[in-house]
Amino acid sequence: MERRTDATIEELLRHEDYTPEELSRLLGIGLDVIRHAAFSGELPAQIAGHDIISVRRRDVLAWLEERDIRDPA
Repeated sequence: MERRTDATIEELLRHEDYTPEELSRLLGIGLDVIRHAAFSGELPAQIAGHDIISVRRRDVLAWLEERDIRDPA
């Protein structure tokens, strides 16, 4: 199942899972940061070989919360 890549931010906010590219766009975080977090296990993700297939919304929220706790601004 292929998903549109031109979804608006409002549409992305309604998703239950994300591609790394969607997360990067939605959060304004570099794609390399998303990939590193997923491959290191810091951000739970569905991975097949060298490809990150999807990341669940609840895992993204937990990851962001953990990052905020570790790196308070």
